[in-house]
Amino acid sequence: MPFENVNDASFFYYSTQHREALARMNYAVRQKKLGVLLTGEYGTGKTFLSRVLKKVFSEDKYIFVFITNPRLKPLEFIKEINYQLGGKLKGNSVPEKMDFLHSIQDALEEYARKEMFVVIVVDEAQSIQRDDLLEEIRLLLNVQSENAVLFTLILLGQPLLEEKVEKIPQLRQRLSIRYKLSSLNKEETKEYIEHRLKIAGAVRRIFTDGAYKEIFSLSKGMPRAINNICDLALLSAFIARKEAVDEDTIVHVGEDLGEMGSPEEDNVNSI
Repeated sequence: MPFENVNDASFFYYSTQHREALARMNYAVRQKKLGVLLTGEYGTGKTFLSRVLKKVFSEDKYIFVFITNPRLKPLEFIKEINYQLGGKLKGNSVPEKMDFLHSIQDALEEYARKEMFVVIVVDEAQSIQRDDLLEEIRLLLNVQSENAVLFTLILLGQPLLEEKVEKIPQLRQRLSIRYKLSSLNKEETKEYIEHRLKIAGAVRRIFTDGAYKEIFSLSKGMPRAINNICDLALLSAFIARKEAVDEDTIVHVGEDLGEMGSPEEDNVNSI
């Protein structure tokens, strides 16, 4: 299915800006930088980029930790990271936050001894509602060895995240690599659709020029919205036994889907 909103890296479309964002994250990980801030509106491809990034690095040399629900209490956040790193708590008493931090430190140092590097990705970070959790993230960046960076932190979120980060200078300074994604332009929208169709196995033209124009108008160039429109358009054209998806088909799909500019309920980013 060419327009599923799933994080299949084989469907990744390298627009100029997404290539730039991926290159910056790649650089940050390879050079063991402390932090990256990647922002953009809903559906611009932030999550997908982080999954593509994971595919770039060898699994026997890099460990990725993904926090997909950041609406956690600080201790829950630390526990989740410790769990994904496979950290082991010491002692038999009821563990406290410091015990989990020590466990994370030990796990990171053990990976470093094995010449492995950790990347911690916090998705939808704009939804963090507690200032103490942002402070915890800042403090987590201090969990490094005396002479080496043990992990890179990548924060993904909507533009609101930038405002939250700016309020914490110590965190802002640690996120030295930044990039802001925007929607695709008209030509990129067409290329994006054709790319996904080609990967899915299309051998002929499926959408008319008028359809492309209407898709861009409806989607505002947001990849996730483009996927939603095109997926339903293919079904509609099939039912109508059309040889191609034309402008009228897209108009009817737009009426069915309603406003496509801000698909806030969908938590999957695609590009």
